[in-house]
Amino acid sequence: DVSAGPSASTYPVSYRSVSPAGGWTDEYKTTRIVLRRVPAGTFTMGSPTNELGREGWDTGNETQRSVTLTKDFYVGVFEVTQKQWERVMGTWPSYFSNTTYRDARPVEQVSWNAIRGGSWPGSPAGSGQPAAGTFIQKLRDRTGLSFDLPTEAQWEYACRARTTTALNSGKNLTSVEQCPNMAEVGRYWYNGGSSYPSGGNTSVGSAKAGSYLPNAWGLYDMHGNVWEWCLDWYVTAPAGGADPLGPGSGARRAERGGSWGSDARHCRSAARYGNRPDNGDYILGFRLVRAVP
Repeated sequence: DVSAGPSASTYPVSYRSVSPAGGWTDEYKTTRIVLRRVPAGTFTMGSPTNELGREGWDTGNETQRSVTLTKDFYVGVFEVTQKQWERVMGTWPSYFSNTTYRDARPVEQVSWNAIRGGSWPGSPAGSGQPAAGTFIQKLRDRTGLSFDLPTEAQWEYACRARTTTALNSGKNLTSVEQCPNMAEVGRYWYNGGSSYPSGGNTSVGSAKAGSYLPNAWGLYDMHGNVWEWCLDWYVTAPAGGADPLGPGSGARRAERGGSWGSDARHCRSAARYGNRPDNGDYILGFRLVRAVP
């Protein structure tokens, strides 16, 4: 519960065994941050060579490999929103700034360094500690919980929710650009993204969190809306195995999921991209994970 705002010394934490009877109201998209526990397991990361949308799009980056996540973890039901960012950081950095509609839209124009920064277990320093003053470190300080960005393996595992298709609805693409199956699961270029005035409502540009169908684990907007920062450095053909972390250094951090500015092919479960950690972009946001002790 982050409703006390950026001057609070602590944020209360609570648990529930089921989703609210009335669904996830705006409270859970603005002044509370809700995460769902997902089970450990093994899955095939990447895409098959015949998946529509894979061709011509960094195909070597989607080479299939077996990945095992050995521990349960919590993952954000929604992308972190503008109001949640403001309640922790006290600022409104996003491009989509209409005050009537901004609260439950995903925060964007926030860099990896502003979200987390610091070192991580795969780095030469190896401590895994976020930088002071970042969103994640402030959230850790006020809750005592080990929040972080997802690794690429955690992100794709959570996105897929046991599916093996291009989209986590169990469907594949019918076209690499405009696709009705993509329109069911997220905001992208062809269902509102192509018009994106900063003062527009949520029918254009980024969508209000949770506006499209969730996956089987109840997670929203894993496809489209905003690209989501991951913990790892971006590398071609990342490793498989148990709890992969990626290389210890690099030039770009990984991002996943596509955005309101993307064609359908770039929003697939396996699609990958990278960005400089100091870059904040209006198509780029994030969601949280939390380790289970």
